[in-house]
Amino acid sequence: MPIAATASTLVALLESFELADLSAADLVEVVAGSAQASAMLAALQARATHELVERRRPAGDFMFDELACAMVTTRAAVQVLAGRASGLAAFPVAADALAAGRIDARKVDIIIDGTLTLAHTGQRAALVAEAVEQARGLTGPQLAKWLRRRLVEIDPETATKRAKAARAERGVELRCGEDSMAWITAYLPAADALAAYTVIDALAGAGKCAGDSRTVDQRRADAFADLFTSIIDTEQTPSGVRLPRPGGQRVSVNVTMGATTLLGLDELPAEIAGFGPVPASIGRELAQDATWRRIFTDPVTGSFLARGRRAYRPGADLSATVAARDVTCTFPGCRQPAWRSELDHIVPFDSRRPADDQTVEENLHVLCKHHHEAKTRKLWNVSRDKRTGNTLWTSPLGITYSRSPIPVYVAPGALDHTSSRTRVATQVGPPPF
Repeated sequence: MPIAATASTLVALLESFELADLSAADLVEVVAGSAQASAMLAALQARATHELVERRRPAGDFMFDELACAMVTTRAAVQVLAGRASGLAAFPVAADALAAGRIDARKVDIIIDGTLTLAHTGQRAALVAEAVEQARGLTGPQLAKWLRRRLVEIDPETATKRAKAARAERGVELRCGEDSMAWITAYLPAADALAAYTVIDALAGAGKCAGDSRTVDQRRADAFADLFTSIIDTEQTPSGVRLPRPGGQRVSVNVTMGATTLLGLDELPAEIAGFGPVPASIGRELAQDATWRRIFTDPVTGSFLARGRRAYRPGADLSATVAARDVTCTFPGCRQPAWRSELDHIVPFDSRRPADDQTVEENLHVLCKHHHEAKTRKLWNVSRDKRTGNTLWTSPLGITYSRSPIPVYVAPGALDHTSSRTRVATQVGPPPF
């Protein structure tokens, strides 16, 4: 492998084997052949994506959202696919190699993205062709390193341009992991990153005391977290600057869990806003020092009904109620947390009608800035089913997608004592804290 064949012929050949009868060497070939077939299909997917994006109408830039819904993936993932499709269309040598299964999609992305800053079109085309040949014998990381060196060799000024461009892209990213863990990644200029790591390393060393069984990596992680938890607790930065309150609400980490779970009667997962489910034990641990607030849910479906009130100004209380109900942006597949999103009137606000009749919980939902714009520009139409709580989105192509409400899970046995929906108010906590 790879062999000269069409994707359909290769797949048929691979499917004809009885894997249990093959030798280990033959199984290696099957695995390699499957990779070749995957590359061929990735080439077909890229061609179809490029054709679709080139047409654009009627969806325009929001065609990415259409693809994200159809593939049940994120808009960011579709943008990566569209970038690959555009690069392959511009460089047929890379497209041919992918279509033949000589290189895979990951290496294509490394080549296309890695040569973006090369200013001269002819030089870039030559480097792409050279990289395609090199890619056949290099792993992804090896190819990326080879490409960086060649860029400097071809044009030393490119290194400076790349550094300036990369500096403009600096930022911080939160990525959810397994086992109730998460990665927080900072993309920084090398000197700034080294300064931050030096401080964290120093704090980790200062935190070492007799009987401390933590590893040095664990102490670094704890020192890093302590910097930010202390800011949330005091609402002040180390320099004394007051922490802003978006929407009038104190910056907080919100955790939702069933009252029966909080009391230790069941082990259903708790939910950290912006992250997802965590074991009940972690939810109870976080609840010990938290501010609690009740949320009332439907005892049958777990759907949001109401949020317990406190002495908030009416606007802030309504905003917090809708945010607690929706949890994230209500566009299908969007995970932007409600606290980072915007309130939107499902039926557009009419200045000729009383505001109190329109700015109500039933006519409000949470949208991120991007999907808010899509609705405002009437590229996507939205409605909400009051009975089920489902949000229905109709795309520019006339396809309708549904986003179901995020339920609060309660053990069925906790509700056996009643049959009346109006009598049951499931208490959950502790959002927000």
